[in-house]
Amino acid sequence: MSVTRIILEHVNFEWTIVGLKRFLDYWYEGRSLSEMAELFHRPEEEVLILMIDFSKRGKIKERPNGVGANEPMYIKKSVMMAKKRELRKLFEDQPVYYACPSSDFIWCEKDIISFRKMWQDHEPIRHIANRLARNVEDILLLIIDQGDLGKIEPRKGGVFGKGDKQHEEKEHLVAAI
Repeated sequence: MSVTRIILEHVNFEWTIVGLKRFLDYWYEGRSLSEMAELFHRPEEEVLILMIDFSKRGKIKERPNGVGANEPMYIKKSVMMAKKRELRKLFEDQPVYYACPSSDFIWCEKDIISFRKMWQDHEPIRHIANRLARNVEDILLLIIDQGDLGKIEPRKGGVFGKGDKQHEEKEHLVAAI
């Protein structure tokens, strides 16, 4: 019988509308992950999970320095107001928003062990996702979990590892979780 584990049990995934609006402001102001975590009085992994969620939903644009500090990004006031109004749709059935609502947090121990080996071997995140038959967002959440537990270390190439042709040419910083 395979042992299963729920990852990120200690993380607070709940966000209020005020927090989400503030997050959008901070993102477009160019604030770093660590600065946002400090401003929200929350651990970095909770803000990072919201970044993953909002990126997946197309609510934030990619920045040259990723989760690091960036130059402020110009966004028309009317566009920002529309983005913030659109956030209300996330609260239709509940008083708070839960980041990554469709992600799978249940993992078999053997898959976690396989993941650690592939991480150590600098496998690109897309290869890891394919080999474990999971989506990239699930792998990102597992990286956060395993990093918090001290089971993996940051690696050269960050989440992209070595040999990911899609991201090799880019010279901007990537989060090395």
